[in-house]
Amino acid sequence: MHIVDATLVRVPLDLVGPLRTSSGTHSARTAVLVAVRLDDGTVGWGENVAPEESFYTGETSSASIRAMRGDLLRGITDRDFDAPSALDASWWGTTEFPMARCAVESAVWDAWCRGRVVALATALGGSPGDVAVGAVVGLHPSADDTVTEAVARVAEGYRHLKLKIAPGRDREVVAAVRDAIGPDVSLSVDANGAYSADDVDLLAGLAEIGVVLVEQPFAPGDLAASARMCATGSVRVGLDESIMTMADLDLALAAGAIDAVNVKPSRLGGLGAAVGILERCRAEGLDAWIGGMLESGIGRAAALALATHPACTLAPDLSASARYFTRDVTEPFVLAEGRLRVPATPGIGREPLHGVIAGVGIETLP
Repeated sequence: MHIVDATLVRVPLDLVGPLRTSSGTHSARTAVLVAVRLDDGTVGWGENVAPEESFYTGETSSASIRAMRGDLLRGITDRDFDAPSALDASWWGTTEFPMARCAVESAVWDAWCRGRVVALATALGGSPGDVAVGAVVGLHPSADDTVTEAVARVAEGYRHLKLKIAPGRDREVVAAVRDAIGPDVSLSVDANGAYSADDVDLLAGLAEIGVVLVEQPFAPGDLAASARMCATGSVRVGLDESIMTMADLDLALAAGAIDAVNVKPSRLGGLGAAVGILERCRAEGLDAWIGGMLESGIGRAAALALATHPACTLAPDLSASARYFTRDVTEPFVLAEGRLRVPATPGIGREPLHGVIAGVGIETLP
């Protein structure tokens, strides 16, 4: 496989409503797409989902785009390699900018799969088909507002909800949602690291109202608090920002601080790294699911393909396109009985619609 050049495309997206978490409010998004073109004309697409601000992992969109324009895309242009697995950190010369690396690697995976007429899901160890997905419910000004959205998501067909929580906006809100949606909808919560070790009992007590998992309850480096919570045996602890590398997973396992992993390829540096984490989860008996980053249809297609991996035991945070966007950059993903269809066509099975990207900023890189 020989990459001739790469293209960056920025597409402003209109959100149907803001998504509020304990770390900030997301009210707008620009999809940053990257396309790589092979010498036979095959084009593969990826997406850089780095946020504008540094609240998540510290990698901002502007810094991430600079990294793609620089060493990452220069390192693969006009070079030959056999498979996307050749795009490791040592070959690129950096272990930084995992979201930039993921975007470039995803585009290469798409091109490689298209050239071999194989679906990305199959290439990653899964298989195309339907995946039961969940919906994320953000923070709202009141418990009633949170209940209103939760009930609406269940009415749309979602059978798993993840509620964002924050200190002072937790047990009462979660209990109100559980009463409104009934016992048959699976419920987890995501704290985005907003709590401390003093809150272990409070969070563990959420099991009493039917919460099956608390995601990232404490700061990423506070494995001691996570271990204390795991030891209660009441509610499972899922880690997100704490797991940036395989070495981080090793530390969490050694500390007894983890029951499940939110696997985001963008956080881990690529689809290949994500598959490695999933395989380790399966070997260790950990639950795993694929997290979302407000991806457009390009990033969502790759994440859904990864969600078919057999190590994914929990519903992914990958809702239908209409959950977030008034118009997606690709043909939308549509919810049917709580499930999304994973494309069986070559590669990610999606590409930008011409009418959406026409007239937007397009930058071709040598």
